Amino acid sequence: MTTNKRILNQALLSTVESIESLKKLSLSGWVLVTLALYGLLSLLNQLPDPLIPFLLAISWGLLFLPLFIHHSLDWFAPPIFLFWWGVRGFLHPIIWLTQGEIDVNLPTTLDENLSLLRWVLLAHIVASSTYLLVFYGRRQAEWARKASRNFDLGQFNNWQSSKLVFLFLSTFPIAVASYFFILYAAGVDSLWELLMSWRSKQQLLEGKFYPLTAIMLFALIVLMMLAHNWHTKRSRLYQWLAFIGLIIYSGAIALLGLRGYVVRVWIMAVGMFHYLVRRLSLLQIGVLIGSIFFFALLSYQVRRAAFKGEIREGHLPSVTITFETVTQLMDEDLATRGLDNQLIAFYVFPNHIPLQWGKSWLVLLALPIPRALWKEKPVMTPGGLVRDKFYGGGGSLPLGYLGDLYANFHLPGILLGYGLLGLYHRFLYEWLKQKPKNPSTIFLYIVFLTNLPDFSPLSLIHGVIYCLPAFLLVKLVSAKGL
Repeated sequence: MTTNKRILNQALLSTVESIESLKKLSLSGWVLVTLALYGLLSLLNQLPDPLIPFLLAISWGLLFLPLFIHHSLDWFAPPIFLFWWGVRGFLHPIIWLTQGEIDVNLPTTLDENLSLLRWVLLAHIVASSTYLLVFYGRRQAEWARKASRNFDLGQFNNWQSSKLVFLFLSTFPIAVASYFFILYAAGVDSLWELLMSWRSKQQLLEGKFYPLTAIMLFALIVLMMLAHNWHTKRSRLYQWLAFIGLIIYSGAIALLGLRGYVVRVWIMAVGMFHYLVRRLSLLQIGVLIGSIFFFALLSYQVRRAAFKGEIREGHLPSVTITFETVTQLMDEDLATRGLDNQLIAFYVFPNHIPLQWGKSWLVLLALPIPRALWKEKPVMTPGGLVRDKFYGGGGSLPLGYLGDLYANFHLPGILLGYGLLGLYHRFLYEWLKQKPKNPSTIFLYIVFLTNLPDFSPLSLIHGVIYCLPAFLLVKLVSAKGL
């Protein structure tokens, strides 16, 4: 017995030492990645500021750090999920470093742009460090574990098939009617007019928020049918109905020019597959990213053709995949929604527009009121405020969570906002780990992570569209009901 205990203790000690070695290896790997990026960027750098590539390398290192901490890569763990979007935001600065100039839509000189970029990168480092320290903190994890137990959905793990089918059949005609109402209200009579209207998408969808929410509700029900089929493995009827529903939804929404809403729904479907069927491999993640990129390239070229007036009756726009088109997509679209807009936020607030001090969240209370009934309804996001007040045009300009926090509370807001985000994400993740095979928990976790990834005003709007209905639907289709 003593010998067995000794062997067991040695095995436990070896395990602990192996874990500690892996942690040290992870930290060493992160340091090596950071130093390698700094060396590469310093070599390519043509800007007269050696501090910028160093700050950029640290920012990249912080983005990569969760990949080293999660040894069994859980692609939908919150820090890793954020990694993919964070990488996209840092594509343009690398282009700036290689070209030796900073191209932003501001009336500024190169020196002013360099100063702005330094401050934005420092803000990113502070934000990422705060988030990671809170998310991986031992005390925060214990708090999240205890708090998540109060939100146990174990009693809602038995979904009734008849309720799902009824919801699918009843919401499908409502979604179709809402879609055609949008087209009718916008004066669109044919596919060609719909494609040509991509150059004025904002006008096409203005005032059509409520019909859109009916279409999004149908998408949630389709996703629930997928989750139910993957969980029960009883019948392929739901899988085929859901698949057809996803195809119809994706095509219809893509024709409206809302490619982000198409990508969002497919990411939710992949996330549920990841937890309900089998974990995704690196190859499958690569295929997913490639598919999203191809879809973005396709819609990007259609939009460019609409702006150029190349779409006319009976002639679909030509879509070609060349190095030039890929470069244009990367430079003009995918890479321009990260630091670019945050540089604008740091320039505009508070020098040209006063700090909002929380107004960006208070105005969301006016969200349910149609703009047709309240013509002076305030702008819903700080990005929209910048577009209206600084650039003098309609539409929006997504500033990201960091930009929204800065526009409201300056640097202290970034610290507080990312600390709260770390707690929220840790709570979500601990909640998932308690019931890793519960379809209700998995469905809601994926919906919340995808549509409410942070507390920016835009994310809160998506939370109203997706997260609240998702929670009510889970209770409705469960055997226990409401």
